[in-house]
Amino acid sequence: MLTHAFAERKRADYFMRPQVGIWFGPVTPVYTTAEDVDTALWGGGFVRFNIFSLPLKIGFDSSYEKFRSKGIKELTVIPAYGNLLWRLPLEIPLVLQLKAGAGSAYVKIKPEELSQWDPLGMVGFEVSFPAGKWINIGLRVEYLFLYESYIKGASKNGHIINTGLTLYLNI
Repeated sequence: MLTHAFAERKRADYFMRPQVGIWFGPVTPVYTTAEDVDTALWGGGFVRFNIFSLPLKIGFDSSYEKFRSKGIKELTVIPAYGNLLWRLPLEIPLVLQLKAGAGSAYVKIKPEELSQWDPLGMVGFEVSFPAGKWINIGLRVEYLFLYESYIKGASKNGHIINTGLTLYLNI
């Protein structure tokens, strides 16, 4: 019994498990998008799967974001995108990861009553730590680029920074 008291515990690597999760926090329009609408609080969800045993994961994210202005303008964005996450090879209790991806976003603009799907690119950063065997808690920051200037007559692209607290379930 005394030998078990001094046994070394093997640290579990929760990053290597598939994950589902949610996030909630401020979504902030930047650059030319900030000229038309204001910051809001929204959130979304994600799933992630391992790629072999490398420090990589494939993720699929979506969220709902609705921005209003002091005037009559309103912007609704529903991004849906895939991303590749790379865990930084650091020997610390926190998981630091970079991510990049692409997809599409449903965009609805008022008062013009225009709506369409636009190409989307994203880059981001996440930090998380295990809060038990099944749950991780973290923080995410990501930049979304909505490509709209390909449309005839469009003069602006969309620029949004999502930040939020995340809750991961390791499955």
